[in-house]
Amino acid sequence: MILPRGCTMPIGEKHKLRFGPFELDAQCGQLRKDGVGLKLQGQPVQILEILMEKPGQLVTRDELRQRLWASDTFVDFDHSLNTAIKKLRHALGDEADTPHFIETLPKRGYRFIAEVADEDSEAKAQEPSASAVLPIEPLEQRSANGMRRWKRVIVGLVAGLLVVASCVGLYLRLKPEPRPRIVGARVLTKTGIPKGNHIGRPLIIRDTVYFSEERPSGWIDLGVSADGGALSASPAVNGYLQDVSPDGSHLLSLTYDPKRNNCDIWAQPLPTGLPYLIIQNTCDAIWSEDGGSVFFRRGDGQELYRVNSDGMGLKRLATLPEATGNLHISPDGSRIRFTGPLRKLALWEVGTDGHNLRELFGGRRDVFGGSWTPDGNYYFFRSWDGERWSLWAVSEARHWWKRSGAARPYPLTFGPMSFGVPAISNDGKQLFAVGKESRGELSAYDPKTQKFVPYLGGGSICYVDFSRDGHWMTYVSYPEGTLWRSRIDGTERRQLTMPPLAVSTPRWSPDGKLIVFTDLSNGDRSQMNEESLRRIYAISADGGAPELLLAGRFEDSTWSPDGSSIAYAYRTTSPTLAGSEVRILDLKTQRSATVPGSKDMWSPRWSPDGKHLVALIGWPVTKQMLYSFASNSWEVLATGDGLGWESWSRDSRFVYAQDGESWVCISISNHKKERIISLRNFRGTAYFLDRWNGGWFGLTPDGSLLTTRDTGSEELYSFDLDYK
Repeated sequence: MILPRGCTMPIGEKHKLRFGPFELDAQCGQLRKDGVGLKLQGQPVQILEILMEKPGQLVTRDELRQRLWASDTFVDFDHSLNTAIKKLRHALGDEADTPHFIETLPKRGYRFIAEVADEDSEAKAQEPSASAVLPIEPLEQRSANGMRRWKRVIVGLVAGLLVVASCVGLYLRLKPEPRPRIVGARVLTKTGIPKGNHIGRPLIIRDTVYFSEERPSGWIDLGVSADGGALSASPAVNGYLQDVSPDGSHLLSLTYDPKRNNCDIWAQPLPTGLPYLIIQNTCDAIWSEDGGSVFFRRGDGQELYRVNSDGMGLKRLATLPEATGNLHISPDGSRIRFTGPLRKLALWEVGTDGHNLRELFGGRRDVFGGSWTPDGNYYFFRSWDGERWSLWAVSEARHWWKRSGAARPYPLTFGPMSFGVPAISNDGKQLFAVGKESRGELSAYDPKTQKFVPYLGGGSICYVDFSRDGHWMTYVSYPEGTLWRSRIDGTERRQLTMPPLAVSTPRWSPDGKLIVFTDLSNGDRSQMNEESLRRIYAISADGGAPELLLAGRFEDSTWSPDGSSIAYAYRTTSPTLAGSEVRILDLKTQRSATVPGSKDMWSPRWSPDGKHLVALIGWPVTKQMLYSFASNSWEVLATGDGLGWESWSRDSRFVYAQDGESWVCISISNHKKERIISLRNFRGTAYFLDRWNGGWFGLTPDGSLLTTRDTGSEELYSFDLDYK
């Protein structure tokens, strides 16, 4: 019996309920998939039972609270319910944004949307009725009646076949594709050193997986057996590994020419052979499916070309939309995928003939591909979920009974580790990716030892700011992204925010009563990116609900010395930093005014004496600007390469800032810039910025450089796949 949506049956009257491949045994409280019991117990199963009592109907969060927790039970209900729902969805392989079983009605509750079948419904058998005595018909009449009966039988058979064909077609259309899942994992390296690859993903040559590792002298290519073991050198004798031909007979490598600021493509026969030049002035090259030609990008990276493996037959194919690279070709050689642009990171595809350029997955942001299985039926990629880079998969098998592209991507990993771009083994049974465990150490620079040393216990925190009296500190936990405050000795710690708020750059008010901060989440951590709308909040240092000050393209707030206003950056019509300006919000009137002449400026910092603002201009940043409230005018304070993270000295005489690979001090009186510390080979990190391998910098109360040193580890992992 199928329960129509809206029907209610007490769960106690049911025994076994089926939906999709799942079966809920209500008597013993067990969930099974294809007859195999799942390790799901307690509240997630209870929530499933409650939702299945009312298929198709809303079950409110308050109703779940009353059913699951007694009124006198002290519990963080929202956190506990969200955790239970997440476990339930994980067991069902469901997704909140594209649900198959459980639909979220924001701020209201949940609804079970799948059809439910009751296995214990009794089929009603009908007994045949007694034979009736029929009158004898004339021969001609019986013949005519027989013909009519045969016609009805034939029509009935045809109609039945059509119904059966329709049912089979509907079943095939609705039947979910087998989903690959991870059934085992192991670490292949144990160095802890940052890893990556010049093509964005590991490269597999026979039974060896090649990757890049960062050393003090720079990046080098290394290999390790697919089963683990000792590291081996790269087989490329010229440049960096880029690709291997489908038959494994030739490598592609890139060499960089600093004079031309560009790369050259080289081919190298395997297992031994001398490399030969294919073409110059290129980047991001891959072999064609037959190894007879090479695809590459040229110029600013937006022009896609094809050239024969002997360097002849150069042909321009298409203009790509600000591609950031990671070209990879489908097994049938018909499509090339890539990721771009940098501020969005969406997955794109273009035919190898240069036609049919399109964006994939509905323009899903923060996606970085990718690898196909050898048969092309599945595609693996990584996507940012607001907390970490997770591995995802999507079915791309093509069938006549299914609409092309109808399959939805789904996650393979659920944290806490972030993963790099995956590569698939030649037999499709293993997935390889670099995994990163995010961890930091709050550190201050010690001039005596000329090293960064742990500061205040070296906790995994970032964006630290100190109250004016130097007794209190506020900071953001890493990698969680929540706001805390404590005394400077670590006592009287208090958490001030909870997810989904994602906190950046908190600042103490001059009187030490409030903390203003930027929320990066826009209410949804999974949509955090450079183009997201931001919110600026103020919250009491004693805790409580944060007060919304600004909502839009706002960030980088800084207090006026008297605490009556905040200056902030506002991105105007452009999502990039080149379309920003500096504004000042009067907290009493709640009105904002643009600082004259601040076009394209951002990251304002107010001087402690209230006389000046400093700000950065444009992107990339080569100038730091100084604004005088007395003259209402801007002037260039300093020039450099990659300026950022400005901090005022307490006497307002100097501005400290990052200048590329240096930490510098800039005098306000004569604009003289002095190099204080070298940041070369220093690897920092911070919440949200860890997506781009970036860090933050500030000052301690005594003026020492403060930052978060990256102490996380990165290793190459192998995952065993099952396609049931």
